Amino acid sequence: MSTRIGVLVRGLSAAVVVAITVGAVYGNGVWAQDTPVSEPSSQREQELREQLKGILQELEDIQHKKESATPEEERPAIVKEKASIEEAEAPHEAIPEFELADMSIISNRLQKRPEGISISSTVSAETDSQPTRTMQESIQSLPGIMLRQANGPRDFSITIRGMGAKTAFAIRDIKVYEDGISQTQSDGLSRLDIQDPWFMRSVEVTRGASSSLYDNYALGGMVQFRTRRGSDINGVEAFVSGGSFGYFKQALAVGQHTDRLDLAMFASNAAEDGFIQHSNYNTQTLNFNFRFNVDDRQSFYFKAITNWLDTRVPTRLTQAQFNQDDRQAGGSQTPCASGTYNPACANAIALNQGRVDRRTIIGGLYERQLNASTVLTIEADYDLKDINQYFTQITDNVNPNYKTYADLRHDGNLGQMPLKSYLGFFLNNMEQEGNTFQNLATGSGTRGALLQNNRGRINNVGGRVREELEFVPKWTLAMGLGFEQSLVSIDTINYNNGAVANRPSATRNFTNWAPEASVSWRPSENYRHWVRSSTGYGIPQFAQLTRDPITGLPGSNFDLKPQKNWNNEIGTESRIAKDLVVQLVGFWTFFKDEIITQTITGGNTASVNADASQYRGIEASYDWRPLTGLRLSGAYTHINASYTNFTDRTAAGFLSRDGKKVPNVPTDILNLKMEYDHHPSGWGGWLEGNYANSYFLNNNNTVGIPSYFIGTANIHKNIDVQSSWFRFAKLYVQVDNIADMKYAASGQVVTGETAAQAAAQQLFFAGYGRAIYGGVTLGLF
Repeated sequence: MSTRIGVLVRGLSAAVVVAITVGAVYGNGVWAQDTPVSEPSSQREQELREQLKGILQELEDIQHKKESATPEEERPAIVKEKASIEEAEAPHEAIPEFELADMSIISNRLQKRPEGISISSTVSAETDSQPTRTMQESIQSLPGIMLRQANGPRDFSITIRGMGAKTAFAIRDIKVYEDGISQTQSDGLSRLDIQDPWFMRSVEVTRGASSSLYDNYALGGMVQFRTRRGSDINGVEAFVSGGSFGYFKQALAVGQHTDRLDLAMFASNAAEDGFIQHSNYNTQTLNFNFRFNVDDRQSFYFKAITNWLDTRVPTRLTQAQFNQDDRQAGGSQTPCASGTYNPACANAIALNQGRVDRRTIIGGLYERQLNASTVLTIEADYDLKDINQYFTQITDNVNPNYKTYADLRHDGNLGQMPLKSYLGFFLNNMEQEGNTFQNLATGSGTRGALLQNNRGRINNVGGRVREELEFVPKWTLAMGLGFEQSLVSIDTINYNNGAVANRPSATRNFTNWAPEASVSWRPSENYRHWVRSSTGYGIPQFAQLTRDPITGLPGSNFDLKPQKNWNNEIGTESRIAKDLVVQLVGFWTFFKDEIITQTITGGNTASVNADASQYRGIEASYDWRPLTGLRLSGAYTHINASYTNFTDRTAAGFLSRDGKKVPNVPTDILNLKMEYDHHPSGWGGWLEGNYANSYFLNNNNTVGIPSYFIGTANIHKNIDVQSSWFRFAKLYVQVDNIADMKYAASGQVVTGETAAQAAAQQLFFAGYGRAIYGGVTLGLF
């Protein structure tokens, strides 16, 4: 019923607006805002607008009452290419809001979701009833995506269709946004440290190469985090949670919503002793969101986020260390001499390995309706990363980053065929200034002699264009093209015992084009089918340009090329029954010049391009709600990734890797969940299982990460409180890894030809054992 009323509201809105517009411009042949009209006409138009506002407000009140009476188990809708913002924001539904570049704030007049793409979104329950320790707990419910533990409490690497799998920390080859503000710096690095799950409403993922939509580094796609709005909070919320291994968290949310203003502020503090020795941490996060509708044509969104992190970091374990004690801090098999710098030392406790990092992002997004069919969006942000990291060497780095985007969206026609057009431009600049010191292994992170200082910058400028033509009813052809010109410049000075040893530097210009095309067919509201061909690219990083590819010693790498991929997919999303929605996608991605790290004689490493590799697979998901309050869901991904043309330089000479599996790419990922919610008593709960198959970690495919299956259970209760001080209470208790399975949460790519050689290197971070968490959210005032 609420859906019908929503359609009625939108239908009446369109009809009355058309009537007003025709009346206001009759005889002029142009839009009212572009042509002066007489004062009586302006007064009459204003009267009609006021009447319209009153009618729409009354209908929305009726709709709100109907939706309040509708149980939350309302069925999820198919992701529709022409859905409006009202549909995307409908309560109890998990419809993601997408557009060509960044998140839109206003304007429900123009379509903003790209046609013919693979997208998926978490439901609100994924964050509402979780212990909210990491984002992994919710994102893993989506197909095609996998998260793996890196070197921090919320630092996970993300892989989409195998893209981004080679990094052992942070996120690369995937673009990250939060509420339309970019979270990826101009060197391609993103980290999840800054995303607190308790702040989130949902997470949305675009899968497949998408540089025509999201520029540099969108080789795997895009992840969009959406924070809760002020309308979701409408007051004050206090949260406290605690559990195993010394975990403790406090958080506060303040939110308010009016006709023109939506304000949401979040703050959190989390600390833990850690499952693994030497992994204790504390982290604080602030997130401020201000949305303001200036008038019916303009709106402005301001976001400010900052995160402080102080965490100890263990060393990845060799296979023998993992089998012996998966909770040990790890490091060298032999002790490191205290007070002496040893580049081979990897003892986490002796080095006092850790990160003391700060990240701050301040951004704004302005949107203006230029006329009835055109919208201008301008986004700008300042992104500062300030890190102090203690490993075998101690690194201090500062990366200020300025990013600016501007785009136009237009709804028009080509003859009688609807045409949606997009044109965008962007400009960004990032600088780096860093110093590297010896770590004297005293157990307290003592700095020794200066080893290196560096200064670099990245400038990117480019544009995007896209046309979406409905050439016959229900069939849409979309074509897009992205262009980017990048300048990367880095100067380094390496020291040996205080004297200058060498000065490797590099200045490179890269030009990249990213075409894309798709055909989509939506025969009815319950079915969506598409075929897509898209491309992605990622330029080299600073460090990759300052190691000689022949010797592995410091030097300029003049031949390193950007890595590129070509994604081809065919997919369907269908409501095959009233209560069952399924999505099935097949993909085949060809990778050109994939950047690979090689080991040169003497243990030195350098980056080179692997000429060709390919990633093939399928993604499947389902959402079945057979009974009121009961939801069964699942997501499965299979990836077959292999080199097709790559000669590896090793200590044993040049070796062909043709036909070998690409390391660190997961082969099979499965998520299954059964949940029951919305019982009249307020009780709910769910059972979840996550399976990952084994996959290789070296180019010769002789050592791999073991497969695992992890079970999780959750019970929660919502209590409505009739009090001037309290509105509600939400309580939960959750048990992770019910069977106390010993497993490796992540691995990293290593060298070595034989199984023994590879297994003796630093491979695994252990996953958490059985853990129990509980907490409560109180709605205040």
